Amino acid sequence: MTSIGVRAVLAALAGVVVLGLTACGSVADAGTRVSPTTSTSAQGSVPPAGSQAPADLVAAADLADCPASDPTAAARDDGLPDLTLPCLGAGSAVRLAGLRGTPTIVNAWAAWCGDCRSELGLFADLAGAAHGSVRLVGIDVQDDPASALSLLRDAGVHYASVRDDERRTQVPLRWTGLPATYFVDAAGVVTFVQRGAIRSADQLRALVHDHLGVTVAP
Repeated sequence: MTSIGVRAVLAALAGVVVLGLTACGSVADAGTRVSPTTSTSAQGSVPPAGSQAPADLVAAADLADCPASDPTAAARDDGLPDLTLPCLGAGSAVRLAGLRGTPTIVNAWAAWCGDCRSELGLFADLAGAAHGSVRLVGIDVQDDPASALSLLRDAGVHYASVRDDERRTQVPLRWTGLPATYFVDAAGVVTFVQRGAIRSADQLRALVHDHLGVTVAP
């Protein structure tokens, strides 16, 4: 084989290897995939540490106070991680592992995530219909607080959210993309994880019934 022929074969093999590596790296979760190395311009404005939303936006969003969490409850291997996150609106910081006593839906979301935006209204409607039988808590991930509160206000969402400015939940909750929704029973056990957006009120009510044992009327 001539040197030109050898070079052509090697180039073709290199192309196959590159395509193979690309395919291996393209396996994605359902929902909006976000890489830890994604630039901040693609994700939206990343808040400086300790940044706060304007008081008028906090008031306009009218979020429920963040729920009390048990500081002494032992963290569970099958439960939420032992992380304490600041409240997006009013109220004290929340220890995720201490959310006990009430069946709880924990939704990891962000204003820059299109699928997250599409399902917020479903959670808002469920929170109103559940009359306290199910607690909803959002985890707002690496978001600008003002953008997050404006979205919640416009979507009519009034349940509480905490802030995860540094993506501290990503490893222990094992999400690779948002949204991700965790169904947690009253004992603190994560009974089911929905990766990717919930598409309908019927789907959400079925998940609550099947994994939390609570029936929420339409």
